[in-house]
Amino acid sequence: MSEIKEMPQEIQTLAEKVESLHESSKKMIEVMECQIEAIIASNSQKIEELSGIHATLTMKYSDQEREFIEELQALLSDKKSEKGIRLIDLKELFPESALHIDNWQKLLNYNLNKLQRKHNQIVELLEFAMSSNAKMMHALYSKHNEKNTLYNAAGSRSNISPGVAVNHEI
Repeated sequence: MSEIKEMPQEIQTLAEKVESLHESSKKMIEVMECQIEAIIASNSQKIEELSGIHATLTMKYSDQEREFIEELQALLSDKKSEKGIRLIDLKELFPESALHIDNWQKLLNYNLNKLQRKHNQIVELLEFAMSSNAKMMHALYSKHNEKNTLYNAAGSRSNISPGVAVNHEI
């Protein structure tokens, strides 16, 4: 935080917003790691609890991100390029803070990439769990014997087992 006070007054608020985004992303990453552990452990209660926490943190992060963008737009109001507003454009306005701005860029990109990796890991784990459960349910319901003949509503034999027909068009 002492570095923030050494910066020009115009970008101190932006520096504080970068710090807030960084702290929020660290919290989200911690929660996502706990979610991954809960998914692996098949702890549905913990998954549900962590999903609520994650949703709250995501909304907070989105608000902070919006505030950061608004602050950046205010600073770069004269400097709109065809690529839009970019953090790197601040270096032209504040060359004495170029090192700080580069560090912000690296930090925000690092956090964003890590959040995306964790999100993808969670999605892959959930997809794996869903397909494994579907296979298990199919195996359970497809075990037939002579005493276990299935019939449809019309009274004729059916190849579709109960519980498996959820995603079938009838």
